[in-house]
Amino acid sequence: MKRKATTSIIFMTVLLDLLGFGMVLPLMPLYASDPRFHATSLEVGLLMSIYSFMQFLFAPFWGGLSDRFGRRPILLIGLFGSCFSYLIYGLSQSLWLLFVARAMAGIMGANIAAAQAAMADITPPEKRTHAMGLIGAAFSLGFVLGPAFGGFLSGYSLEMAPLVAALITGLNGVVALFLLPESHLATTPKVETRRHPFSGDLWKEALRTSPGALYICLLMGGFITLFSAFEVTLPLWGKMEHGWNMRTIGWVFAFVGVVAALFQGGVVRRLAAKIGEKRTAATGIFFVAMGLALLNNMGDIFGIGISLAFIAAGAGLVHPGLSSLVSLNSDTEKQGMMLGLFQSLSALGRVLGPASGGVLFDMMNGKLFAEVAFGMIGIFGLLFLARKVIHDAPGRTFQVVLPG
Repeated sequence: MKRKATTSIIFMTVLLDLLGFGMVLPLMPLYASDPRFHATSLEVGLLMSIYSFMQFLFAPFWGGLSDRFGRRPILLIGLFGSCFSYLIYGLSQSLWLLFVARAMAGIMGANIAAAQAAMADITPPEKRTHAMGLIGAAFSLGFVLGPAFGGFLSGYSLEMAPLVAALITGLNGVVALFLLPESHLATTPKVETRRHPFSGDLWKEALRTSPGALYICLLMGGFITLFSAFEVTLPLWGKMEHGWNMRTIGWVFAFVGVVAALFQGGVVRRLAAKIGEKRTAATGIFFVAMGLALLNNMGDIFGIGISLAFIAAGAGLVHPGLSSLVSLNSDTEKQGMMLGLFQSLSALGRVLGPASGGVLFDMMNGKLFAEVAFGMIGIFGLLFLARKVIHDAPGRTFQVVLPG
């Protein structure tokens, strides 16, 4: 019962944190172009990217700290730090302060690895994928509900959304302060070098101690790069081919988010219990590739909806499947570090993907990025199979021997 209550608290902590993030993100281009800031298109793009770039740098750092000092203090620092970043954002009167606020939000938001590690601490291996699926469901729901709530608040003023996000995140931190227990016994490591976000020590240690888990992190980074590139090009394609407006695009992404949340929160548990984490992740990659292949050949909204449902379902299986594999193939004392690397490479994909997607969309004269993404995701799927991750070892875990 105590473990179930802790799982619920972690789920709500992540959900409310992502709700605040989702409230601010879609309004950022409008907010930054306000007469107070006069941000150019390039500056808006950099403002959108700096969050994920800071996550790329700091996620392994926070994950490693959670292994040493416990999950609870790292999560609390992240929540109160995020609250402060939203407050700065809402009160900013200059563009450079907006950049400071978004950089701080990315640094503090990188502690999501600690939430994943906390879930791993309190769940047995056979329930690990379901636990990671709950984290993913909280992500999806935050991205679905946040923009709708933020859009409603923006009707009063542009500052309202970030200020309310600060309030929600701050209250979330206060609740977690009293209700969130510690799930991991802090360790006092042997003499080791001081690590910082710009150090490569964590990556070297991961390659030395958990090469299989690191390979899965790299696979996830490639997948997120392709998937985020697709997310950027989908509205452009929809507007060009089908005349989608902002409301239509909002509904499309809400639909994708709901389907992904349903699969992450429920379906993945049953599927992983029957076929294991390895085949669950591979099934997700296949669903995404199939949905992308169908999408460009669908002419009506019903067919597009079916294609997007496959894509969303696949994405809902890939993330918990791969994050669970990382957890299962990492030492207990390295959970935070390895899940931090997992989040770091995912964040890097969210930096590289949108830029590459936009460039390729222009190069292809407006054709949907799905055709390229389908081929690339297919290659990743073949690599996933070629490295014998699926059938190499019995049971739920695997070992990968890297060449060289």
